[in-house]
Amino acid sequence: MTNLESRRFLIGCSLGDGCLSRSPRNGSVTLHIQRKQQHQPYAEWQLSKLNKLLGTKATLRSFLDKGKYPAVRFGVTNKQLLAPIYDLVYPEGKKIFSEEVLSDLGLQELALFWMDDGSLEVRKRINKTGCLKIERSAWLAVCENETTTDLVGEWIQSLTGSSYTKVRHVSGNFYLRWHSKQCRNLIKQIKPYVLPCIGYKVDLTRTGKVSDWLSESHLHYEEDDKATRVPRTRINT
Repeated sequence: MTNLESRRFLIGCSLGDGCLSRSPRNGSVTLHIQRKQQHQPYAEWQLSKLNKLLGTKATLRSFLDKGKYPAVRFGVTNKQLLAPIYDLVYPEGKKIFSEEVLSDLGLQELALFWMDDGSLEVRKRINKTGCLKIERSAWLAVCENETTTDLVGEWIQSLTGSSYTKVRHVSGNFYLRWHSKQCRNLIKQIKPYVLPCIGYKVDLTRTGKVSDWLSESHLHYEEDDKATRVPRTRINT
């Protein structure tokens, strides 16, 4: 990776599920990431790239989130490369999306953000002629600040050409939403950078629930393994 590519990747890992913390003792910064067990291949891929980039030897650990949900997590610590990212993304000790943070980022970093916080909603309804219609829309959770949400939406629109609408959830958080053509265009742009285990977030052929997609994918991987006799990482459901 070039210096710019490395910087972009580190910021991209910090946008969604990534959390940065700084040690008050020596100023070193740790990037913490936690994922569902079914997303373990994503965590392994991300950790491998981070270890290589930062020169660390962090390992992935399994645990039960809230004492009952299987999950994995890791933390990588570095001062030279992560401290500038912390200063940029956490200028006041809290994660903030700013023009400076987003200005140099591209589709690959958007895909990282999408794999963490994006979703593809599939709805079925009967139209006036009695035919079943499947509607799809893309959603991205952002934050509680409306201005910041617009900033993120405009950044995504500048990268993909997809216009968005803004929705406020009952929790107080703002979401970005893309319908029909805008949804398809957005997904088409980021799909090449999304890992297979997160494929349900960019699969425009999906007609059922995420749990159904994961189950079907698990069966597909098992059959493929038996046919090729090559061990692979499987999605756990």
